[in-house]
Amino acid sequence: MDESTATGIKDVLTIAKPILDPVISALIAPKIERLKAWIKKQDIKDKVIDNTFENKFAEYLGRTYSKAKQINILIFPGLQIDLQEIYEPLSINSKIKKVDSRGKRSISEVTLRLDSFKEEHIDPFQKILISDSAGMGKSTLTKWICLQTLESSLAIPILIELRNLTVNHSILDEIFDQLNPIDQIFDRDLIVKFLELGQFLIILDGFDELPYENNEVIIKDLRKFIDRTDENWFIMTSRPEGALSAFGDFQLFNIRPLRLQEAFNLIRKYDEVSPLKVGESLIKNIETRLTQVHELLANPFLVSLLYSVYAFNKDIPDDKVTFYEEIYSALYKKHDLSKNGWTRPKKSKLSLLQFRILLRQLAFDTARKGSVSYSESVILDLIDIAKGKCAGINTNAEDFLDDLLKAVPLFQREGHKIKWGHKSIQDFFSSDFITYSSKKENILNWILETKQDGFLNILDFYIEQDFITFRKVIIYQLLKDFVRHYETSYNNISQIPQDEINIRRTLTYDLEVLFTKENSALSSDEIEDFASNKIKGYNEGLKNGYYYPLPSNLTQLDALVINSFKSDLLHKIVVKVPTLKYLKIKDTGFEERPIHFNLPVDQIYEVNDDPTNPINSILNFEETNSLLMELGPFAHAYFSYPDAKAELRRIELELANDKKANDLNDF
Repeated sequence: MDESTATGIKDVLTIAKPILDPVISALIAPKIERLKAWIKKQDIKDKVIDNTFENKFAEYLGRTYSKAKQINILIFPGLQIDLQEIYEPLSINSKIKKVDSRGKRSISEVTLRLDSFKEEHIDPFQKILISDSAGMGKSTLTKWICLQTLESSLAIPILIELRNLTVNHSILDEIFDQLNPIDQIFDRDLIVKFLELGQFLIILDGFDELPYENNEVIIKDLRKFIDRTDENWFIMTSRPEGALSAFGDFQLFNIRPLRLQEAFNLIRKYDEVSPLKVGESLIKNIETRLTQVHELLANPFLVSLLYSVYAFNKDIPDDKVTFYEEIYSALYKKHDLSKNGWTRPKKSKLSLLQFRILLRQLAFDTARKGSVSYSESVILDLIDIAKGKCAGINTNAEDFLDDLLKAVPLFQREGHKIKWGHKSIQDFFSSDFITYSSKKENILNWILETKQDGFLNILDFYIEQDFITFRKVIIYQLLKDFVRHYETSYNNISQIPQDEINIRRTLTYDLEVLFTKENSALSSDEIEDFASNKIKGYNEGLKNGYYYPLPSNLTQLDALVINSFKSDLLHKIVVKVPTLKYLKIKDTGFEERPIHFNLPVDQIYEVNDDPTNPINSILNFEETNSLLMELGPFAHAYFSYPDAKAELRRIELELANDKKANDLNDF
């Protein structure tokens, strides 16, 4: 250990000593005592006697405390900010589903306001998944929870940024490296023993940032680790992802959008750390244009960008795309709000447009890989590759990277890694790349074919940047697939009410489901083999479990669900197209009621339109629909076939007219 590193650790430990000492005495020391016999067998008794392990844990906790307490914010590049100075308490919501002994379902909504973090926030659930869209403050929240956990001696926090995991670097490797950054004093088996004893809060941040390559291997390793160390509490964060369904035992929470006064509080907190003091002026402008900026104010990250854009040009953008356009211009031209807008010279010598051309190529290339964090050598190689695709761009990778970190700080350096300042920045410039590509239609069709969830947010930008192409490629193809499925499925099912058949057609669009009885005589290997053979994508980790009782003996039914990219995308865009809509279940006369299946146990049932399938019998068809309503992307709602059919016809007519106009050279 070099002298500066040792000094830094000592300084942190000195400052945080009153906070860390209770954690050591209450949580670490008792674990070592409980493992005394095992430790003696491992011939590491001397290290225990001289307090080596307590000291090393103190160093680890000091590093964790420092990392969680000091954060970087895109709008204040290079400035380390105390998290507690700018944290605006968030609230998270969840719907808790229960089934009583008679099969009666009930749903209660739980809201947790996170102005503190206590045992009652986590213990009733044990495992929590916080899933929400970009910019809702998930990563900031995990750091704040980490701080609260340390300051209250509630548990031993371990904060894992999941983007660091690879096929060759497991979650256990990551924990081992965090505890042993230099001297490798901890024995790997000892760490596992510690984890198995419990009293850890393991925070898994950014599931959606796992690399696409060999994603299923990483997910299986993560799942295995959680099962092995289930005496601990777990919190996972992610954007919505199909593969999250591998963690069906986590209670799902969503972050409640900021309310108006909470957004104003956040703006005032930014004012406290900025020399520009534009907060009150911004708030007054917002109050006169609430309808225009309502969507932006609900999202903490967008509130921060709004502050930055307003500080730059004293104006409020009209939409999300313009918003990101202006934040790019602000960062390129006068980026540093912590230095009164001081402009740093660009080493790359690229103009505003040239810089953007190279940046969007880099964004799309890295989005295709599903990566947001890189070693310096890797990101330099990626910049060189991107530059080779951009005719007329003359600069070197080192200078461009320096600009991305300093002059136009859309990237951040974290230890030995370099990452996008926020994933939504990568999403926006990836969408920008598609918008200006001569192969945009091919790219959009490729996105549909690959079904990578990471592109859902890119398409959310793209629909605003180029709705015409989006409509004639993405919406057209989705509606064609949906209408084809609706019209060709369940045509040989008899003695079932037509309304129920129509609901089933809608609910099963691009969605594959298996039923089996939980805790049945079937082995997990038998279920895995059946699922692997029946459902494409199962081996990619896209599976889920939802549990409902079988009234015959009050055991439970297990539904393995493959979440669909196309189905999710169709639900996502319907709000953007006025002529498309959902039909709410209440509109169909559906009522909450017990679900009673009449199915033999110890068998696996696939949801399909086979008339001989027991779940399609008169006794089970409607019950299956009721269960599928719970499992689908939008519970208690389904897509309107007549509206989809009408919109498809309109697009087909427009495409025919476009072709005719092109044939006549009518420009």
